[in-house]
Amino acid sequence: MLNAIGAICLALARRFRRGGVIVNEHVLDRQQTRRHVDVLSRSFDFIHLDDLPRQLGRRGKRPFCLLTFDDGKRSNATVVAPELERLGIPAVFFVVSSSIDDQMPLWFDRYRALRKKLGVAPNGMSLQILKQLPYASLVQRIEHACLHYGIDADLCDENVGLMSWEQLRQLHRRGFSIGAHGHIHAILTRENQCAAFENIEKSIAKITEQIEEPCSSFAFPNGNYSPELAHHAIRCGARTVMTTEPTWVDKSFPLWRLPRLQIFGDDTAGKIRLKAAVAATGLILKNPDGTGHAYRTINRITRLHVRRKPLETDVQHVVTKSHAGTEAEGHVGLD
Repeated sequence: MLNAIGAICLALARRFRRGGVIVNEHVLDRQQTRRHVDVLSRSFDFIHLDDLPRQLGRRGKRPFCLLTFDDGKRSNATVVAPELERLGIPAVFFVVSSSIDDQMPLWFDRYRALRKKLGVAPNGMSLQILKQLPYASLVQRIEHACLHYGIDADLCDENVGLMSWEQLRQLHRRGFSIGAHGHIHAILTRENQCAAFENIEKSIAKITEQIEEPCSSFAFPNGNYSPELAHHAIRCGARTVMTTEPTWVDKSFPLWRLPRLQIFGDDTAGKIRLKAAVAATGLILKNPDGTGHAYRTINRITRLHVRRKPLETDVQHVVTKSHAGTEAEGHVGLD
């Protein structure tokens, strides 16, 4: 039933909505990769990151889909990329540069390990609380809990361990795009501006150094952003900047604020179609960065000024206000 409803809704969305979707994935096995590609290919044409800017203003027979994967998990290199390569599908892999350097688990994988072992979050360590903290405080609290309970994330798990720089360079040589996802996986709106700017700059510079080509895209950890942070990523060399606002993307969106629709490994074909369909409205899904439906207001402001230069002060006011809210307002993701 869900599959049929999703198919009908997506067919209607394709008829009345221009543009396409940027899909945000994390870890998939081979079967999930094939299923996601199969479902999306029935309604969308897959594109390369380099094609995105010109696709935004183009009206094609079918909407486009850009696949992106966050965090740089080893399974992206050993499982997902080979399957996508076999299917002829391009993708972008966004990586956390310092985690590749030191091969330490990302904070949310350590948090998952704690939750799995204990059955509940340790006292004072709900995601809603943790995601309000500056990165140093967040990491300190998780490290203390891991030491106290003798629990940590398993780096031998390919969905936890990070790919190496050599694996990343191989992906780049094989035609995949490599983007920056922060030097550390900090929620940048919780950091002071100097630290947040440095985080963005370091990550873009490190990836540029490793792949020996300019790193042209940046994705905000957890999706939380402000216009100042997004424009800093552009100044550091990024041509496109990704958020997690769950809606379709078209020429009304500036390249420094590109929305992405999150899809997860266990999503069924029907759920994927339905998510893609309701995302076309730009009204129904909540932003997984924790700010709920605040992006709808930002979208309205952007579209009011799409024929002339956007009033950045207006957009900045709305973004700053909405992204200062608590993660308890909406679905809390782990990206």
